[in-house]
Amino acid sequence: MREPEVDAGKLRSVLIVRLGAIGDVLRALPAVRRLRSFRPDLKIGWAVEDWVYPIVAGNPSVDHFHVLRRSRLTAGPQSAAREIRRFVAELRGGEYDAVLDLHGRLKSGLVSKLSGAPIRIGYSRSNASEANHLFNNVHVSLPDSSENRVLRFLHLLSPLGIPTAWDPEDTGLYLDPIVRSGARAWHESVGRPELAVFPGTSEGRARERWPESKWIDLLSRLDGSGVSSAIFWGPAEADLAARVAASAGSRAVLAPATTLPEMLAMIGCCDGFIGSDTAAMHMAWLQGVPTAVFVGPKSPRTVAPLDPVISRVLRAEEFYVEGAKARRQPEEIVTAVPVGEAMEAVRYVLDASRALSLRRGGLSLS
Repeated sequence: MREPEVDAGKLRSVLIVRLGAIGDVLRALPAVRRLRSFRPDLKIGWAVEDWVYPIVAGNPSVDHFHVLRRSRLTAGPQSAAREIRRFVAELRGGEYDAVLDLHGRLKSGLVSKLSGAPIRIGYSRSNASEANHLFNNVHVSLPDSSENRVLRFLHLLSPLGIPTAWDPEDTGLYLDPIVRSGARAWHESVGRPELAVFPGTSEGRARERWPESKWIDLLSRLDGSGVSSAIFWGPAEADLAARVAASAGSRAVLAPATTLPEMLAMIGCCDGFIGSDTAAMHMAWLQGVPTAVFVGPKSPRTVAPLDPVISRVLRAEEFYVEGAKARRQPEEIVTAVPVGEAMEAVRYVLDASRALSLRRGGLSLS
C-alpha cells in the first residue's frame, strides 16, 4: 500500500459521496465499514439520493445521511433550486474535513466541491469521468480499471493510510432485526424456496436481460427436478416476474412487493441466486449466497462476486467482440446463453451451498 497523502490523524469528520445506484451503494459499504473500523472516532456522513437511501438507512457505520431528494430536482426550476440550496447548506453545516468521492462523475464532483471540505479524495483523470477529477485535490489511480467496484471503492482509503484489502467477513451490510425476522417468517411460510431469482434488469439495460421464455423454461425444469424458487422484482419488473411465476410450475413463488431492506433480507434466506448484474445480485453475493450471474458487455471481473463467495458466470463468449466498447457489444452475449448452461450453473451453486451448510454444522447461510 502506498504512503498516506493525508494526515489522517488530524481528520475529525469525513463525508462519503456515493449518490446511487443501489448496487453501487451496496458495494461501497465495505469501504465505509473499513473507515469506521480504523477510525471509530470520526464523524462519518454520507451524501445519497432518496431512492437509494432505504438500503443504508440505520447503518451503524454512518453518523448522518444527507439525502438528496431527486424528485424535487425534476419538479421544475424553483423546486430544484430550493432542494440544491437546502442540500448544500446541510453539507456545509456538517463542516467536513475530507470527502471520499466514490461516485467519480460530474454530479458527485460538484457535491464534493460544494461541501466545503478542504480535502477531497477522488479518482485520477483516467479512472473518473465527466471531468470529475477537477473537483478533487487528492487523486487515486486504480491498478486495474476492470476490477470489482468493491475493490475500486476500497482503494480510495489508501491516501488515509487505511488498508484496502477485501475482507469478506466485514461487508458493512446492516439489516434491522425486525426486517430480518420478517424475512425468515416469510421464507418459512412459502416452503423455504432454495433459489432466489431476479429475471429483470433496469429499463436502460434491457439488452442485458435473459429472455422471458428461457426463464420460464429454466424454472420449469428446476420445478420438475424438485428445486423451489422465489422470484423477486422491482416496480419496473412486476409484470415480467408475474408472468414467469405463473408459468414456471408449482414450486415457483412470486415474492411480494418489498422495500429494499426486505428484499435484501429475503434473498439472504435462500441457498442460491441467479440473475443479471443488478442490485439483487449484489444483495445476494454480499451476504455470501452462492450466485450465478448473467454478464453482459462488462468484464466478468467487474461484475462477478469476489472470492471466496461461490459463483458462476453466464455469458455467450462466442458473441463477444474483442476490442469493442460495451455499448457496441451484441445483446446475444446474454440472450444466447442456453437454458441447459443456466441449469448447470444453478445446480453448481446449490450444491456448493449445501456443502457449505454441512461444513458449518447444518446452519444456513442466512
